[in-house]
Amino acid sequence: MSELTTSMRCNCLRSKSAYGAFGEDLEHLESTMGATTTFWCLKTMGKAGPDEHYVHKSLCNQGRACYETSEQE
Repeated sequence: MSELTTSMRCNCLRSKSAYGAFGEDLEHLESTMGATTTFWCLKTMGKAGPDEHYVHKSLCNQGRACYETSEQE
């Protein structure tokens, strides 16, 4: 996964499959995540973020008020 893609996603976004791959394998994992992948927020431990909107890889980005950058940045 490119650095740009990684930095655009909130650091608090998680999915069950997120722990299945690391490093270069993460790009392959990203491409295999289907529409039924379940996501949750580490801040709320639920399906909605602190702003009470649903979490998803397409929604948890820099435009969101509760967005948290990666520690690598």
